Amino acid sequence: MRKELSRMAGILGVLALLMAPPSWAQQEVSPPAPGQEVPPVPPAAPAIPAAPKAAKAYNVETLTGKVVAVNRHTPRKAGKPERVSLVLQTDQGAFRVLLGPAEYFDQQALKLAPGDRVEVKGVKVGRAKAPTFFAREVKKGDQVLKLRDDVTGRPLWLKGKKRTGVM
Repeated sequence: MRKELSRMAGILGVLALLMAPPSWAQQEVSPPAPGQEVPPVPPAAPAIPAAPKAAKAYNVETLTGKVVAVNRHTPRKAGKPERVSLVLQTDQGAFRVLLGPAEYFDQQALKLAPGDRVEVKGVKVGRAKAPTFFAREVKKGDQVLKLRDDVTGRPLWLKGKKRTGVM
């Protein structure tokens, strides 16, 4: 009997909440009486568009320095592409800069060699002792090698492909 009364009280409580008008609901306003002034209606605030889902925090840093080495990395797993990275000596120390797949890198006009002075824009990741830098673009003189989208950081070599992973 108590269980049934408790259950009934719970159901009635839920119904009471559902039937009660919400406190944020707009109140009805009666029309003005003849001869009364109608209060001005404030203009509606413009709608704020929702941020695109792809827009995430993408904190770009710039490194300037001298290329110490340009390395090619053969993948351990079959079917994975060969990757290109470089070691960049800066005033803050040496950084490993990941560029992307060798196939994409080899198709670009900008060629890098040890001794080149470059400016690299990208994102620093990893530990303070061994920082790694994902390059967004590399600038050598007046030549610029674009590697990633400026807004999302998506690799340009994946254009038209489904995203299966970064770098």
